[in-house]
Amino acid sequence: MGIAKIPSKDIHRIKPLWEELNRHHCEHSTHFKAHFKAFTFEERMKQLESRDAVAVFVAEDQSEFIGYCMASIKAHEGEIDSIFVEPDHRNQKVGERLMQCAESWLKVMGATRLVVCVAEGNESAFGFYHRHDYFQRFTVLEKDAREEAGCLPGKASPKIV
Repeated sequence: MGIAKIPSKDIHRIKPLWEELNRHHCEHSTHFKAHFKAFTFEERMKQLESRDAVAVFVAEDQSEFIGYCMASIKAHEGEIDSIFVEPDHRNQKVGERLMQCAESWLKVMGATRLVVCVAEGNESAFGFYHRHDYFQRFTVLEKDAREEAGCLPGKASPKIV
């Protein structure tokens, strides 16, 4: 099993693994299933265009991708955008090796702060990130603003007492 950074022209090759991670998020999310059901690999790649640089590291076993770690940097903030290892290859240090490669790349690129966002419903991943010295600093709560909006023309206003 080897770890390699793939060229940006080959990022599409991780799409099946990314989609498996997205399905995992959809299955485990309590409040954001609709987001994950509608979210596509192409949308995610478009979001990353605003970053200064993006790198994808893959774990390969017998010419097959078994895991990946996507990292990006903007200014001096590095982010682990996503990481996934096929279930049959977990607990074999594949994720650790992917994280080490991504973090090394981020530091070489000038990152002075590293962050990772963990999707709601995937709190079981906290232990993995804690072992890599990532700890909760903020809790961000989110609401879909497209839902009912009282006080707007044509919408029922909330009752004020």
